[in-house]
Amino acid sequence: MAEEADPDVALVMNGFLALSMKQKVRLVGIMNDYFDNTDRREGIRSANERYVAGLMNSSSGLTCKCCRQ
Repeated sequence: MAEEADPDVALVMNGFLALSMKQKVRLVGIMNDYFDNTDRREGIRSANERYVAGLMNSSSGLTCKCCRQ
């Protein structure tokens, strides 16, 4: 990735590269679903935000794959 890349994009790419191949395939499928279904985008986005909020509020001990913290 070029040094002049958007920092947010670089961080997300860092997280993508930290995933297993199975997780990468799953993520690409979800992203394809998001881009292919313009009428469902808001629902996909809001469902993901709710899910992530639940993860952040839990004591699961998850670390961020993007920033590795």
